[in-house]
Amino acid sequence: WEVRPWYLDGGEVGGIVIFSEDITARLAAKQALRNSEARMRALIGTIPDLICLKDLSGVYLLCNPALERLVGMKEADIIGHTDYDIFDTEQADFFRGNDRLALEAAAPVINEEWLTFAGDGYRGLFQTVKTPVSDADGQVIGILAIARDITLLRQAEENLRAINANLEVRVAERTAELEALNQSLESFVYSVSHDLKAPLRGIEGYSQLLREDYG
Repeated sequence: WEVRPWYLDGGEVGGIVIFSEDITARLAAKQALRNSEARMRALIGTIPDLICLKDLSGVYLLCNPALERLVGMKEADIIGHTDYDIFDTEQADFFRGNDRLALEAAAPVINEEWLTFAGDGYRGLFQTVKTPVSDADGQVIGILAIARDITLLRQAEENLRAINANLEVRVAERTAELEALNQSLESFVYSVSHDLKAPLRGIEGYSQLLREDYG
């Protein structure tokens, strides 16, 4: 409700004018927006990946607890600042460079980076996906970054490669051993064949004599 005085020609108040507007839909929309934001906050708050949203200038608009742990700061202290306010220049240049790559490509850009957490000193290898974010009209308004810890995955891949390499060496060694054994067997068979020729010829000769005399 809005109440305004109504003035006569002489400047005296002649009454009041009351304006009213049904704001039920507006309040419902605001509540729906608050509920949506609460669900989004709950979602990104439980995801272990590092998540942040920046505007086109690189200013942080939101982040989740995982990113707070990386930076060692609360979200309230991160929002409104850029990478250059939080990280050293080399690290900030790297982050901002990947932001620009995603914006220029107008598509997600994936890169890997080693990150050290200010909160507890943990250092790990992270795969980061940076994606341009657009509004309802399709206008790019910012950049979304999601980083996942792939340290254990990469270690497992390295271990698997080492196992495969070791297996290849063992297979090669075993193949060489079998080839050497085959050569030894061939030599043995040749030797036995040669040594048996004379006795077998003798046996064959005596057998022929026996057949002729007592056939």
